[in-house]
Amino acid sequence: MMLVAALLFAATTQAAPEPPPKPADELLAPVLTDEVIRKAVRETIAEDPRHAPVKNPDAGTIRADAISNRMNAAFEQARVPDCLHEDALKLQPAQIGPIAVVGPYSLPWIIAAVVRGKCR
Repeated sequence: MMLVAALLFAATTQAAPEPPPKPADELLAPVLTDEVIRKAVRETIAEDPRHAPVKNPDAGTIRADAISNRMNAAFEQARVPDCLHEDALKLQPAQIGPIAVVGPYSLPWIIAAVVRGKCR
């Protein structure tokens, strides 16, 4: 009986234990390599109904006409208006509270603008 027990013990120690079985999701999981990822990205881009954005060749360039337009607008806004033209009260609006005064009734504001140097 001892001999049988020793033989069974020797047989079990010599056989390598089997690895545990892998779950089903691991068996079906794809191997992600760089090539698989590139292929998936290309297919996704090809299926996308939107077109790729058009690159603007002038993006980031400073154009002289845009700068000169901006400078002209800034100089025009900073210029002291003429007292006898429509923009005489540009720097000193004729109003009483929220009510704007127009026409010949704005004459006192024009005189005040001349005295204060708000128009020339």
